[in-house]
Parts: sequence; C-alpha cells; structure tokens
Amino acid sequence: MTPRNAMSIAAFYGCVRFICNILSSLPYTVYRSEAEGGSKKFTEHPLHWVLTKRANRHMSPFIAHRTMLMNCLVYGWSIAEIKRDYLRRVTEIIPYPCSKVFILHDVSSDEFYFKIPHLNKTLFEDDVIWLKDLSFDGNWGGSIVAWQAQTIKINLLAKQFEDKFLSKSTFVGGIIESGDAKNEDAAKIIKKRMVEGLQDGDDGGFGLVVLSHGTKFTKVGMTPVESQLNELFNHSAKEIAMMFGLPLSVLGNTEVQSSWGTGVEQMFIALTNSVLIPIATQFEQELDYKCLRKDEILAGIFTRHNFKGLLKGDQKAQAEYYTKMAGAGFFKLDEVRDLEEMDKLPDGTGATAYMNGSNRPLALLGKEFKQSKNNKKSNGNEDSASES
Repeated sequence: MTPRNAMSIAAFYGCVRFICNILSSLPYTVYRSEAEGGSKKFTEHPLHWVLTKRANRHMSPFIAHRTMLMNCLVYGWSIAEIKRDYLRRVTEIIPYPCSKVFILHDVSSDEFYFKIPHLNKTLFEDDVIWLKDLSFDGNWGGSIVAWQAQTIKINLLAKQFEDKFLSKSTFVGGIIESGDAKNEDAAKIIKKRMVEGLQDGDDGGFGLVVLSHGTKFTKVGMTPVESQLNELFNHSAKEIAMMFGLPLSVLGNTEVQSSWGTGVEQMFIALTNSVLIPIATQFEQELDYKCLRKDEILAGIFTRHNFKGLLKGDQKAQAEYYTKMAGAGFFKLDEVRDLEEMDKLPDGTGATAYMNGSNRPLALLGKEFKQSKNNKKSNGNEDSASES
C-alpha cells in the first residue's frame, strides 16, 4: 500500500480533493487585536502578501496551501520551507512533496532536520511549516494509508479484479464441450470462434454467441451484480468517507441520505465544525509560531481562516440574522455592508451602532423604577396636603 495507490481510488481521491479545495479557497490572512476589543485585518504586514497574493514565485497561495494539506492528508505530514529577509520577515513559503523529503532526528539534541536530496538542501525545524496528522507521540504524523491499509487494500483488490473481469469485453465465462474437439488444436479453434463471436463488432458481442451443433457451453462465471462487486465498492466508499469524516453526498453520491440534518446549510455547518476547523486550527497555530516574531505575537498579531462563508445560511436566513444583529447593536451598518462586500454608507452614517428603542439597560430600568415610585409617594403627599 502506497499513498499513490490510495489516490487511484475514486472515493479516497474525492475526500482529499474536497477537504483541500475547501480549506485552500477560504480567506486566510493576518489579523491584529484592537485595544478596544475585537480584531481587524492587518494588510500592512509582510505575511499578508504571502498568504493572499503570492506564496512563492511558482505558486499562488491557493496552490501552496492545497499542496501542504494534500501531503498531510495522504502521507500524514507535510513541510514547507519558510524564506525570510534580514528582518526575519517571511517572504516566501515553499511546500515540498513528502516523497522527496527525509526526516532526521538527532536524539542527543532532540532536534529534527529535513533533508531534500534532489535540491542538496537540509532544513532546520524552525525554518519549515510542519503539519502532522494523527499519531500517538505527536512527533511523527501517521499516514491514513497506513492506519487504514486493510480497508484501502480491499478496494484496490476489487478494482484489479473488476479490471480483469471487464477487460475481456464480456461477462461470459465457463467450459465448452464439443465432439469436434478431437485434439488440442481443434479445441483451440473452437475456443477462438467463440471468443470472436463474443467480441464481434466494435462494441463487442453483448455476451451472446451462436454455437455449432453438438457444442455445449457450461457457464461458471458471474456478472458484477452476481459477484456483489457493486455492493463491495459502495461499502468501501462509505468506509473511506468515514476515515475523513465526510458524508458521501459531498462526493457526489446522492443515493445516500445524510444524517447531518436537512439542506446544504446544516451539512456544511456540521462539516465545518467537525472536519475543517480542526485542520485549519493546526495550520494557523503552526504558521503563527513559525512565521511571526515573538514580539508580533505578544502585540496581538495572528493569522486566521474566515469560515463565515461556509457557516451562513440562505439569503433569507442571512437577512434575518443581519437585521437582528444590527437592531440589537451588535453590528454597525458599515460592518454588515463590509461582510457583503458593499461600500460604506456616506457621511459616516453607518459607523454608529443602533439599538431598538424598546431595549434599555437594566441599570437604567432600575433607576426609572425608583424614580417612578418616589414620584408616586410625593404626589400622594401633595394630594393629602391639599385635601387638609
């Protein structure tokens, strides 16, 4: 079992492609925490260019991001070289295929090194982004191909059997009995005639052949349905999807009902929380530690994926959400417009937070209650004085 063999399986390839494409297409950039709370994009930071414009001179950020994720999902780990300028600012991120990288561990110093023979290069751990999949010690990422070798192997063996089964252009298989087969040469001629009859024409003989008088054919082969190949492939696809935590519906299999709720919205919310966010979290933490200086981290600078596009609902649900959040004062109107990639309102009218008039602070309600009670008392005293 090898990673390349596993990628030849449609379900395995589909799972890897789906996760890599979704995560790589998400907005991912540098943010800075604000003193008054919250955070904003820090577009002036040099890392912003690398994450949003060009990862290196050969790759866009999407390609570099996807390459790292693909190697990690298939091989269990991945590395990307970090190139810096004289101020230790990141200028390039260059991923390398795992098949061409060797990990070396110096036990005495407990240091890891990454040797790349075809480039005659050895990298230190602090100079690479090192992603790791599940493992028992946390130092080495375990490959899903190794963890689930038996499941993947069964699928590959079934594929090989199907290829041999169908490459003969017929589903017929069995024994030919004929009184004309007096010797081996005569038997070969009869067999040849039958094969030619089955494969007659460009599209084959459709599994039908006319036998000569006295010739008997005994079928011993099975069709794909009889051999339960279809059931085997469907079961294998389900198991592979389970490995990656994906529903079969995202792989194009619409025959299986998803148990993640109804609609695309619910499916993507569950998928984002259970599959995508854990992978993105490791990526962000590794990138922050390796690509940002300590003084920058202490100053509140960090990187983050934006999952809002995957978590929002349809237009109606989104409009109701914005209305409630803006009406409750959580969002300013300009912030809502920015989420929809719209220009700000003129004259700064959208820079103020508004709240429904019926909403009042509890402290203010308490003061109003006491004031109303005192007013009633004073009015009662005035009325009694006037009567006397």
